[in-house]
Amino acid sequence: MGLVSGMIIAAFTEFVTSHSYSPVRELAETCKAGPASNVTLGLALGYMSTVVPVIFIAVTAFVANHFMGYYGVSLAALGMLSNLPLSLAIDGYGPISDNAGGIAEMADMGEEVRERTDGLDAAGNTTAAIGKGFAIGSAALVSLSLYGGFLHNAQLSESDISLKKADIFAGLLVGAMLPYLFSAFTIRSVGKAAFGMVEEVRRQIRENPGILEGTVEPDYKACIRISTRASLIEMIAPGALVILSPLILGFAFGPSILAGFLPGAIVSGVQMAVSAANTGGAWDNAKKYIESGAMIDENGKKVTKGTDIHKAAVVGDTVGDPLKDTSGPALNILIKLMAILSLVFASKFKDMHS
Repeated sequence: MGLVSGMIIAAFTEFVTSHSYSPVRELAETCKAGPASNVTLGLALGYMSTVVPVIFIAVTAFVANHFMGYYGVSLAALGMLSNLPLSLAIDGYGPISDNAGGIAEMADMGEEVRERTDGLDAAGNTTAAIGKGFAIGSAALVSLSLYGGFLHNAQLSESDISLKKADIFAGLLVGAMLPYLFSAFTIRSVGKAAFGMVEEVRRQIRENPGILEGTVEPDYKACIRISTRASLIEMIAPGALVILSPLILGFAFGPSILAGFLPGAIVSGVQMAVSAANTGGAWDNAKKYIESGAMIDENGKKVTKGTDIHKAAVVGDTVGDPLKDTSGPALNILIKLMAILSLVFASKFKDMHS
């Protein structure tokens, strides 16, 4: 079940993120109406893309649990993780091809070379989304199996985790909220770092106009410092949120509230992660589809870089980058790490509230 559902999720992810298929091409067409339409329909595509992965994860979990309990869920997670070599290979393809395009552009290698690297980059966006699909699906199953271990260590029975209990329901609501708060932290961090980078570039150009003429070398290290600092400092708050939330709830209110908290975080986090990864990949490839010259405007001419249609696609891609590269992948860590911490400290929570 894990192997089969993993491959189905991968195939569906390719369908919704590759510009070889209709969803991304339709998204590119909406750029003719401006960036607002592109962003709106891109979000809709991301939300709809959760249907197939979630259904197959749910079926896999149900069948595995029906026949072998949480041990069966662990086996299903192992089955999906058996695709890991393939996942790592295709996930590494994306940044390699993306960097190849950047090198070609910086080296002024000619338009025909850039067109080829753009094709590779578009394929890389799809493979990156497929790799994230594997990761998200396996994270859901792994977290569910860890949840079974938590219930065992905390000595909670089925009657103890009924939704009729106030603490279970309260934990469920708080857990479902946490991925939204976590995503807000990570997306805001990307926005702050990007703003700082833009301000630094503008400052350098104001002080040294020769940068635009090519007579003065820019201070690249200043920009690198901004991104490096943001990647370290800005992740303290989200990291603390993930680590401290289950510990504070467990020690303050006991293991019962975590019995609701963890499923809420898993259910909410998986769907947010799928939506973020697929939305960002679709926006990026819609832009690549336009840049390839395959799209025709209302005057029968090829749409090229610099046109209003292309600018609308760039806006969508800019919105999608923090979703697919930061928030989406990080949510896998959120649900797994909270489940692991809850499992490790389950007996301590039980002893304090017994």
